[in-house]
Amino acid sequence: MYQKIVFIMLIPLLFFYTLMPAAFGARNDECFKLSDLKDLHSLSDYVNYIQERGAPSFDTDAFLRILAPGDIARKILHGQVLDREEEAYLDASLDETLSSYCTYIAENTGFDLERLITHLPNLNGPAEFGAKVLHVNTTELREKIFELRNEADDEGDTFKANMLYLIGAYFSVIEKAEIRAVPSYRDPDEVMVEVTVTYYDGTKEVMYPGLFINTVTGEATGYTDTGMINLGFNCQIPELVVYATVGAWQRSLGFMLLYDILANSSPLFNYNTRRLKFDYNGKEWMIQIWKGNYALITNGAEVGVYNRESGSKGTYYNCASDDELMNMTLQLYHHDDQLFSIGPMKHWWMNGFKITKTIYQPKDLTMKFSIDMPDEEMLNAFAGAIDKEGTGDVTYVIDGLTIYVTF
Repeated sequence: MYQKIVFIMLIPLLFFYTLMPAAFGARNDECFKLSDLKDLHSLSDYVNYIQERGAPSFDTDAFLRILAPGDIARKILHGQVLDREEEAYLDASLDETLSSYCTYIAENTGFDLERLITHLPNLNGPAEFGAKVLHVNTTELREKIFELRNEADDEGDTFKANMLYLIGAYFSVIEKAEIRAVPSYRDPDEVMVEVTVTYYDGTKEVMYPGLFINTVTGEATGYTDTGMINLGFNCQIPELVVYATVGAWQRSLGFMLLYDILANSSPLFNYNTRRLKFDYNGKEWMIQIWKGNYALITNGAEVGVYNRESGSKGTYYNCASDDELMNMTLQLYHHDDQLFSIGPMKHWWMNGFKITKTIYQPKDLTMKFSIDMPDEEMLNAFAGAIDKEGTGDVTYVIDGLTIYVTF
């Protein structure tokens, strides 16, 4: 009895033990080579090496290794280990077109989307129990849940509709998922992703999650300005850069200090930031900038434009409104190497996240951005905020109403 209690208490430790090598990587590629470490004789040698070469980003093998603690927990609680054969995974497949895009991403980043999709765990157990043992009519259950989904969709609540779809699909027991690219209805140079799901009762459903790929430019977008699959982001596949859309759902959340606290409490984020605050046109404004690595697989930078009523308390700011959008550009560099360039475009949250095999320390990254200000009053107020910032690592040059900032 006591042994089982000890084992259960060790599960969180086992999880972090397996996560650490996954997070820090063990990949041996042209950027970071484990064999080179034997020639490093001091801490300063190692620091210099990381600054020059960076560290391995989070790859597919690392992600799949995170599943290992689940196997350990299953063995402890049930006396068996999850079988890692084909039947352990959901039967999912991609067509040749989508597979080619995934191959390009995998070859240039080490992040194999096709492998992840085709290795999704088969979690049908509880649903199969309900269908086969409890004799739940999965067809009727799905129809009732999908009625609620359609109501949410008609009301414009996309998030609720998607959640209800996932619930209805899960309890219907998914037997197979076929994912393919089909001609888009809106552009002859575009394809859209179509997913055909086959359920336990033999019923098939075709759905379109809202992912379009321009076969000429390689741009991946969504139905509207809410991004791919309503995630709030589009992707420039050839450049391997993800960026936020103006209509991203994150806009409704505004910004508060808590967001940075939560992000910095997670091993997934490592960035430097500066908050540049000033008064303009009867409001308190904040233009916040970030640079660093995100989700262990990207090097990125952000410029967020926020404001609130004068005299407001706390740390919450609203995102800039449509009337307050400003034309911006953004570039990110590792030393002299440009990682990406975005813009010009009107935005409230200009950002870019480069998916790569190597992540760099924030201090070894340099972001450069420009903002076209509406008038000299706001231009001077923002420049004054930079002057007051105090750290000296944010500099600027002014040309007309455009300010060029380096961080």
